[in-house]
Amino acid sequence: MVWKKKIEEFLKSGEAFIPVYENSVGTSVKLFFKDGSTEILNISCNSFLGKLLNYFGTSIATNRRRYGNLIGRKQQVPIALSYGVILVPFSAREPIGRQARTGWVLAKEIHSFIKKSPSKTIIQLSAHQVPVFHSERFCFEQLKNARCIELCFGEIHEPHRKSWIFSAG
Repeated sequence: MVWKKKIEEFLKSGEAFIPVYENSVGTSVKLFFKDGSTEILNISCNSFLGKLLNYFGTSIATNRRRYGNLIGRKQQVPIALSYGVILVPFSAREPIGRQARTGWVLAKEIHSFIKKSPSKTIIQLSAHQVPVFHSERFCFEQLKNARCIELCFGEIHEPHRKSWIFSAG
């Protein structure tokens, strides 16, 4: 499979990706797209995330180091990939052994949160609803953290981007 094409397709029209368990395959990743479609790839969610991070030349460790202290978290730190492309982590399924349970949602695609119970919330995207195992308050905090990281990302990279734009023109 040509992963670069799948990554670019997700970046162009994706909303979220979560780990799922398929009976005949095992752990896979389910991609949610703006047109209402979904796609299941025969790759783990963590591997898909790794390929996505590699595409942007970053890593989870780099983002945790850079932005974790900013928001006061060591785990489930949103990841800044580019301007306006911030991935927000949520627990998207019950843990199955040692398999991943974290799903990732593009912050700009989140429309609202619907509280189902004290520990379950539905994330409303433009074409999908993704259930997560967090309180509504935690979900709002994650969105706030993503916005804070996005502003910090811009502050770090804006001077370099401006000098590049002006020197190219």
